[in-house]
Amino acid sequence: MILKRYLFVYPVVLLFSFFGFYLLENYFTIPPDVISGNGNPGMFIVIAFLPFFIVGYVLSYLVAKNDLAPYLNISTRLILSMLLFISCLFLLNAIIKDAKELFFALGGTPENPESKIYRFGWFNQYTNSVFFNMYTFLLTHKLTIIFGLFTSYLKSQYDEK
Repeated sequence: MILKRYLFVYPVVLLFSFFGFYLLENYFTIPPDVISGNGNPGMFIVIAFLPFFIVGYVLSYLVAKNDLAPYLNISTRLILSMLLFISCLFLLNAIIKDAKELFFALGGTPENPESKIYRFGWFNQYTNSVFFNMYTFLLTHKLTIIFGLFTSYLKSQYDEK
C-alpha cells in the first residue's frame, strides 16, 4: 500500500483550521454589551487562515473518498452518511439557537433600526461567532465527508457499468 502524504498533513491542517475558527469565535467577536469601532478585525484572521480552511475541506473530502470509502461496503457507507447527516441536523439546531440568542442580545438583525448592528451587514465584528464557531467547523467538515462518501458511491456505480 502506498502511503499517502496528505494523511500526515491532514491532522495538522485540521488543527490550524480549528484554531482559526477558535480565534474568530473567542477573540475576534465583540460581545453584545461592548461598543466597537469601525471594521471587523476578524477579517484579518479569515484571510490568514483561509488557505487552511480550504485545504482542510479538500483533504476531508479526499480522506473520505479515497481512504475511508474503499474499506466500507455500500450499506456501511449509507449508514455512516445517514448518521453524519442526523448529527448535522443537531449541529444546525445548535447553530440556529446560538444565532437567535446573539441577535436577541444585539437587539435584532442588521435590517432592524433598533439593533446594535443596524447597517453593519451580516458579517461584522459582533457576528463572527455566528459563522465561525465549533458547531460550524464540525458541520462543514461532516458535510464534506458525506459528499466524499457520496461521490465514491457514484464512482463505484459508474465503474460497475
